[in-house]
Formats: sequence, structure tokens, C-alpha cells
Amino acid sequence: MTSETNALEPPQNATAPREAALRFLQLSARLLLEYNVGSKDLERGLARIARHLGVNAQPVVGYREVTLALADGRAIHARAPELRINVAVGVGVRRVIDDLCLDRIGLEEATRSLESMERLAPRHRRWVVVALFGLAASAIAWLLSADWGAIAVSGVSSGFGLIARQELAKRSPVLFVQPFGAGLMGAAFCGLAIRLGWTETPGLCLIVPALMLVPGPHLINSVHDMLENHMQTGVCRLGLATGILIATALGVVLGGWLILGPATLSTSPSAAMRITLPLDVVLAGVAACGFGAFYNAPWRVLWVSILCGMVGHGLRYLSLDYLSVEISTLFACMAIGLIANVAADRLRLPFSAVAFAGAVPMMPGVFIYQSIAGAMRLSAAGPAADPALAGATLALSFKSVFVVGAMAMGLVVGARLADLVHRPS
Repeated sequence: MTSETNALEPPQNATAPREAALRFLQLSARLLLEYNVGSKDLERGLARIARHLGVNAQPVVGYREVTLALADGRAIHARAPELRINVAVGVGVRRVIDDLCLDRIGLEEATRSLESMERLAPRHRRWVVVALFGLAASAIAWLLSADWGAIAVSGVSSGFGLIARQELAKRSPVLFVQPFGAGLMGAAFCGLAIRLGWTETPGLCLIVPALMLVPGPHLINSVHDMLENHMQTGVCRLGLATGILIATALGVVLGGWLILGPATLSTSPSAAMRITLPLDVVLAGVAACGFGAFYNAPWRVLWVSILCGMVGHGLRYLSLDYLSVEISTLFACMAIGLIANVAADRLRLPFSAVAFAGAVPMMPGVFIYQSIAGAMRLSAAGPAADPALAGATLALSFKSVFVVGAMAMGLVVGARLADLVHRPS
């Protein structure tokens, strides 16, 4: 920890029973890891607890596991079944750790609180989350200048896709089944709407439900870990995010193919849908609110994601008149990262979930869809593929990678800038 943090903490509690202290450390390690804390922050948090409890333990963070190396040669392991996103649980764990390290509660009470945290953490009602998630999808479709039919269908299909994802999570132990099934259902629903002629922007209608499944927090944490030289966990998190993206893309491709066949759909925006700066800011706030609710952010802190989305997307809207989409996205996400980092420190929030909820409207969905469609056409053509199509597909793929990379780098750099201008609490 930094010297500033040490000054805020009380003296070490040398009287804490050793086994009880180790039990609390193990619980803290598992919960912080499972609910998606970055590797560096996880090490700092565990070191803070160990120092307060008078335990000589060195944390070693791996993918889905933490090892606490004790001075007597023993090792204690904590393993997470998967990496989850639940802001309410993350906030609760941080609050308990703060209360213990500031001597507001005792070790026994803190341990009981962590043991019951996942069971007792508040959750939003399912229908509320589905409704807000659907509104977020409609807002993103509107931001992409889809027509009214695509806006409505995107919201409904994303809501049903979320329900499918939740049900699959209860029944299937395979992680990638969830995004695949949700992408398949969303694409099939949108395919029916396209076949019935409900929209004149069919490509955008098909894209938005897939955008709602992007694993942003995993992507942000992977970049953050690699910048902190935690290469093992960073690469593994990046692999997890990539696997989820591929599963989602396969689900969308299969769902669209089952209903529409091997057709290539136009991604041209609707000329009748004009986006002004005030409308852009409001829609970005709605999209951020939906993702914040999906990540189970408590109502009292949901405003942080909304503010991030409104400020970031408004800044991007203004920058696009002068800068490329990659540079505009980088600067916008730097602003989001700065705001999210300050709020995360003051309110004890998980940075990645808060930041991505604000940045999600900037995902380059059109570029990603066009590159996937081009790759499928190249695969079908084989050696007879048009070189111009190959070049265009490669260019779109690079553009998608650069925009997503600009998002992740902007959020992380913004967080670092925030650390420079304010003292962490």
C-alpha cells in the first residue's frame, strides 16, 4: 500500500487469533477475485488485511486462484469457480474490509459478514433489470441511427436474450453456452422481424443484441493487469473475453442464418434518424443505466455509470468533427476512466464494471459485424475470393481492434491520471 494509505489505517491488530485471521484472508481473497478485482488491487487489498491482522502472508495472484504464502512455509489457496460481475457484492466486501481495518467491527463479525455476503447482498428485481437492459439496447440502436422498428425489436430481443442467459447459467456449467444461447435467441428474434419487414435497417437490428453481450469488465481488467505486468492473469482474462466474444458471434451468425439464410444485411443508418448532442448524451445515459443495473449496481451509486456514459459519449460526439473515431474514443474513455476511478475510490466500487457501463455505447458494433460478415463471405468463396473483399474485411477488422483497444487503454489511462491528481482513500 502507499504511504498515504498507511497513515489512514490503525495500528496492526496483533491479538487477532491466527487461524481466524487466515480464514478471513482466504474468504477475502476468494470474493475479491471472483467478483473481478484487478490483480494489483487484489494484492494491495490482501496485504492491507494481513498487515492489520499481524499475519505475515505474501499473496500470489493467478487466474481464478490466489495463494497466500505464509512465513512458516505453509500455503493457503483460494479458488473462484468463475469471474463474475456483481457490484453490490463487490461494494459489500470492500465495506467489510474497510470496517475491519479501521476497527469499526471485530474479526468474528467481519468473517460472518463475508460468509453471508453473496446470499444477503441486495439484488434488483428481475423484471426491472430486463426492462432497463431492453431500454439500454434500444438506446444503443438509436445512437447507431437505426429506424424505429429496429429500435423496438432490439430492446425486446435483448430483454429475452438476457432471460435466456440467466436460465442457461442455472442449467449449464459451460461458461460459453450463455453468450452463445443469448446471441442465438436475439439474432433469431431480430431475423424474424427483418423477414416480416418491420425494419429498414436490418444490419443494425441484428448487431445491437450482440453488443449487449460484450464482456467489457473482463477486457478492461485484462489490459489493466498487463499494464501492471501481471501478464499471466492479463492474458487469461483477455482469452476469457475473446472466448465470450467468439461464442456470441457464433450464436448471432447461426441465429441469423437459420432465419434469413446466408444473406449479407445492410448496416446503413436511417436517414430520418438524426442525433443531436443533447439526444446523444441522454441516450448514452440510458444505455449506461441499463448496464449498471445488469451489473447489479445499487441504486445509490448507479448515477456514477450514468454520469460516465453521458460525459464520455458527449465528448466523443464533439470530437468526431475534428478527430478520427479511434482518437475520439480514446479521449472520451480517458474522461470516463478518470471519473470512474475517483468514484470507485470514494464509494468503494469495482472500477471495471462502473467504467464499462459508461463506455459501452462506444463499442464499434457496425465494424465488428461488417468484418464478421466479410470473413464469412471469404470463407464461402475460398480460393476464388475477391481480393477487394479481403482487403476491406481486413481493414474493418483492424478498425474494430483499434477502437476496442482505444476504449480499454483510455479507461486505464484515465484511471492512472485520476491517481495522479487525487490521493487514494
